Amino acid sequence: MNPNHQVLRYLCSSCNNLIIETYKVIDWTEITSSEECPKCGSLLSSQTITTSTAQQTMVQKPLLRPKFQTASRLCFDIEKIDSVLNLEISDRVCIVGNHSKTLVERLIISSLLPESHGGFGSENVIIIDAGNCSDVYRCVNLARQYGLDIKNILKRIVVSRPFTIYQLEELAVNELPKVMKKFDTKTIIVSDILHLFLNDPQVKFVEAKNILKPIINSIHQFSRISLNVIVVSFHNDVPSGYSRFLFSNFNKFIQTTACNSDRIMMKVNSCKEDCKTLHLQQKELELIQQG
Repeated sequence: MNPNHQVLRYLCSSCNNLIIETYKVIDWTEITSSEECPKCGSLLSSQTITTSTAQQTMVQKPLLRPKFQTASRLCFDIEKIDSVLNLEISDRVCIVGNHSKTLVERLIISSLLPESHGGFGSENVIIIDAGNCSDVYRCVNLARQYGLDIKNILKRIVVSRPFTIYQLEELAVNELPKVMKKFDTKTIIVSDILHLFLNDPQVKFVEAKNILKPIINSIHQFSRISLNVIVVSFHNDVPSGYSRFLFSNFNKFIQTTACNSDRIMMKVNSCKEDCKTLHLQQKELELIQQG
């Protein structure tokens, strides 16, 4: 503890961004080479960290605290959800409903956020866009709220778009291992997985099930062996036949329903806990809580 009760403000010497505000003296020679400034991306180990001080009369705890417990946990950075649903390595989570896109976007940015700043620390995020409707630029607003380098973030989001159910199966079963080897990642997202099946009148349920089965088995295998978090989204309600077949393969579940124009009801379920109902405002999904 600083005996003079001074708050030490550590600033990035490249962009003058505030790294941390604390009462403790930090030895920056001991930090790892991978830690970087969340605003400009400069490696903190390769630069001189400048400090400034402010007098305080009482010392109780650091002014800034890490938002997440460990780097093995992936968060939405929405306390109402994170306090109920812990997403950890090897988890398989499905997100259902018309707000699934926004929740997935939050997970993308949280995945790419450095571990030193409370993120998941994934080098890249892989997205299989089965609905052909993902727009990575929707992530820009969230990245900007964290003060991240936008160009750097966009380069690290890897998107593959299948246009038929057979291309989806090929991507998920055969191509994904190659992509994972090329792009180091902790997070794999399959966006709107049922879109191609439900929008092709030629595809019958029996055929769809035969194609979905190896896709889901592949997802299960990757989460267990490669130590990834797998996120699968359904942008609309799932027909009962598909839900009985699909949902048993996930150990965590979120379903969102719009109550009115700015209020959202959310059911959150973990295999280890009972289902809980949460109520959020639209702005809670779109804005990053500061402090």
